[in-house]
Amino acid sequence: DCQPGIEIMQDPEREVSAGIFVKGGIPIEAEDGTEYEIRNRAALCRCGRSCNKPYCDAAHIVIEYRDN
Repeated sequence: DCQPGIEIMQDPEREVSAGIFVKGGIPIEAEDGTEYEIRNRAALCRCGRSCNKPYCDAAHIVIEYRDN
């Protein structure tokens, strides 16, 4: 099993900032109180353009999202 943790991902190969990687069964809850399925690993959207929020669908690549 994975140890719980949260990591901000970067994609230097594509020169973009990627999603938020959550591991270890950390519960994810939306602002409105919606609780999502607990997963061992999940990538969350950080750019705001995913069509599958709160999960990342790699839209950050298309929009060339950079956090700096």
